[in-house]
Amino acid sequence: MRNSGPPAWFVILLGIAIVFGLYYLWLGIQNFLVTGLTVVESTQQAVVGSTSTAIRIREIAANAPTPLPSFTPVPACQDFEVSVREAIVRAQPDTSSRIKAALPQGEIVCVIAAVPDADWYLIDENRLTKRLEKVYMHQDIIRALYPTPTRTRTNTPAPTRTPTPSHSPVPTMPTETLPPLTRAHTPPPPSATPTATLASVSL
Repeated sequence: MRNSGPPAWFVILLGIAIVFGLYYLWLGIQNFLVTGLTVVESTQQAVVGSTSTAIRIREIAANAPTPLPSFTPVPACQDFEVSVREAIVRAQPDTSSRIKAALPQGEIVCVIAAVPDADWYLIDENRLTKRLEKVYMHQDIIRALYPTPTRTRTNTPAPTRTPTPSHSPVPTMPTETLPPLTRAHTPPPPSATPTATLASVSL
């Protein structure tokens, strides 16, 4: 005899699903009784929590320490020496600016660059440090120890024109004169098509 009810495995799965459903329903009821919140209140509470988290993240980012500046290398310098008995080192490229130091003749200074549109050099006051300590010296009181050679303009002579060779006539070889060629007359080939002749018939 065949059993007309559902199979046993289906009944077992259905029983497990009902047990888990009742368990989660019980947890929801307990949570509601403890907090006393409705769905709308729970949503509002979640929005407040996410907003406060976003505000806290912004505060942390605003209070983060400022990154250290990147290292800027000091430009290379060229050695100059003081060419007068005593040379004045100034804070700005101007004769009325504050005097920073006075250097004796023969003292070596580190020249970084020439000041544009002025007769002054930018000097690194202390070449042993890793930062540029800017001071200025007038160009008349120092000279380069190892000057860079300057290009001199040399005049190159204009190229001389070479005369072009003249063409001399090419000698011609004597040619032997031959009699003119004559064509032999060949008769046309005979026609292979027969011609029909009509016989005259009297009536």
